[in-house]
Amino acid sequence: MKVVVATVLILIIFFTSSLLLNQYIERTSKEITDMIQKLEVAIEKEDWKEGQAHMEDIVKQWHKTRNMWQTFLEHYEIDAIDIVLAKVEKYVSIEERTLSLGGIAELELLIEHIIGKGEFKLTNIL
Repeated sequence: MKVVVATVLILIIFFTSSLLLNQYIERTSKEITDMIQKLEVAIEKEDWKEGQAHMEDIVKQWHKTRNMWQTFLEHYEIDAIDIVLAKVEKYVSIEERTLSLGGIAELELLIEHIIGKGEFKLTNIL
């Protein structure tokens, strides 16, 4: 009987922590995505000063988020975001509209992929 209680308790802790982690990842990725969308709007208007300010905010937020995500997510996914973010940062600094927008689209896709990968779906379990 003790084994059953211990097993159930461990499963409850596991699923609760998984749900909390999933909520954290969704919340932080939403924050970053919202910031990226503001950057995209600024670049589409070709307001480079505003774009650079948004870019700085994104980089600061990403470094905070990155430290926590590294504990729980695959490192190659975080590395991919780091690479694209560095490219976008450079494109914004040299005021390259087309490449900046392309990099932003790639960055959004990478972050959305992480959200989708963490959802509780049958395809993610199997």
